[in-house]
Amino acid sequence: MALRPLTIVSEGRRLFGVLEAPAEARAGVVLVHGWGGCRMGPHRILVDAARELVRRGFATLRFDLGGRGESEGDPMAVDLDGMIADASAAVAALREGLPPGAPVALLGMCSGGNVALATAALSGEVAGVAAWSTYPFQEQRDGRQDVKRTGHFLKVYAAKALRLSTWWQLLRGGVHVGGVRRTLFGHYRKGEGSERDRQRSRRDVLGALGRYRGRVFFVYGGRDPEAPGAEAAFRAFFAGQGIPAGFHTVVGANHNFYSLAWKREAIEGTCAWLEGVLGDGAAQSASS
Repeated sequence: MALRPLTIVSEGRRLFGVLEAPAEARAGVVLVHGWGGCRMGPHRILVDAARELVRRGFATLRFDLGGRGESEGDPMAVDLDGMIADASAAVAALREGLPPGAPVALLGMCSGGNVALATAALSGEVAGVAAWSTYPFQEQRDGRQDVKRTGHFLKVYAAKALRLSTWWQLLRGGVHVGGVRRTLFGHYRKGEGSERDRQRSRRDVLGALGRYRGRVFFVYGGRDPEAPGAEAAFRAFFAGQGIPAGFHTVVGANHNFYSLAWKREAIEGTCAWLEGVLGDGAAQSASS
């Protein structure tokens, strides 16, 4: 098994990545972190997923999106289209180390799942996409989802307000009030430059996704408050387009699959699915 750092160039920016591969790999997976994360993912879930994929014989590439982690770029100017460009550059970089025609898939976490889906749809050359805790694209969302998200976090902060330690942190300046306000109400903001606007592509991503002929697989946590609505939206979309889509719920898990058992279930189920997608593609590539 080989692990080495890799520099990826995307729209003139240098992105930092880590390539990990077995001695011989006939397929590969690019892993995409979420909006505010880095190449490791929450509690190193993407690191563990990459290692499991390598153990199963696949090359993997984890990288920091522009403006995140160790990659160049303005973190406040990041938008969905820039992230799609970064993921596309990462796919091209991974392909360079694989045999010609070898299949590649994408695994995305949270908004990284949106990036993975859009990248696959717009390129048309990705065998499959696995999306963890991925919510609908901005074009699919409606006000009810925003209200539900606010309600969930109001309950969370209300519970914290009952703790003496919270008030002590507040008095000492240890509570970021602006961050709390953005969490509760930031998703309502609209207009040029808002985070909501930056999460909307200037291209017809949904139209391209409707023409995608790869396979998709979603994993959600059973206690993620937005998971039921997200799953319903994607089920309806892919069923309407006749695209094979699989769904799995990790019972009791939160958005980031924080417990060891939840993380293991998400990783093992996804890797088994990717093994089926990439194994079929690799066999076809070898015989052509």
